[in-house]
Formats: sequence, C-alpha cells, structure tokens
Amino acid sequence: MTPISYRYSTSADLPALLAIDQTIWNVTNSPGPSRVTTLADYQQANPVGSQLVAVRGTQVLGMISWNPQPPFESMRYTWNIGIGVALTAQHQGVGSGLMQALKLAAKQQGIHRIELRVLATNTTARQFYAQQGFEVEGVARDAFYLNGRFIDDYSLAYLI
Repeated sequence: MTPISYRYSTSADLPALLAIDQTIWNVTNSPGPSRVTTLADYQQANPVGSQLVAVRGTQVLGMISWNPQPPFESMRYTWNIGIGVALTAQHQGVGSGLMQALKLAAKQQGIHRIELRVLATNTTARQFYAQQGFEVEGVARDAFYLNGRFIDDYSLAYLI
C-alpha cells in the first residue's frame, strides 16, 4: 500500500477537500451547517497552501487548517485549528499524521499554543484530541441546542 504523505494544499486538492468537508460534518460534531457550500467559497475560506493535506498517491484523505491571522497581535503565537478526515480514511492514522505535521509546522513557525473546540457529543474526536496531548481548558455548558437538547462545547489546547 502506498504510504500517506503530508503537504500543503494545492489548487488540485480543493474539490476533494470540499467534498470531505461536506460529508464529515453533522449534528453530532458541528453546531450548524457549513457556510461553505461551493468550490469558490471553499477556496476563499481556505486559500491554496493554507492547509496541511494528507494524501495517499493522488487521493486526498484529510486536512488540517489553522487561523492564518489571529484577531489580536497578542495572539500571534496561537493557532486555532480545524481537522477533517474522509469517512473512508478514518481510524487509519491519518488524523494522527496530520497532527504530527501540524505540530512540526507550528514549532518551526514559533507557535506556542494550538487550540480548538469540540462538542461534547463528538466523543471520538474528544478521545483523539486527548491522545494527541490536548487538554480540556473549559466547558461552555449547554452552549448549543441540537436535536432537541442542549450540548456542551469543550475548549481544548496543546502547548508546544
């Protein structure tokens, strides 16, 4: 089997990345539907080179992205991330590889903190993040109302 490699996104990746983005999110792992629905929207939100991509041969398996410019200069050493792995590639080490590549890129760019948010209902992701060294820093209780019930939202962080 061809090994998985990790690199920055190219324009050729964008249709596959959009397809992954559109298939992985649902009411158990996202507080709302994606606002990115077209290839043009996706490209504007995720310009070429702004994501790390996992590929096997020519097949795009997943991506990880981070905020390119924090809202405050004082946050220049912090990245807020999002990760997505194709349903057919989950539980195969793709996410772990993306995290390793991200941590290396962060270290090379002088980033000190990587943070993210995850819904309480997304237990698989919460376990994954714990395995990657992320720690829960806060819980927004009953932050979202999904499928007829209130859902907590967890804030996690990893320090380089």
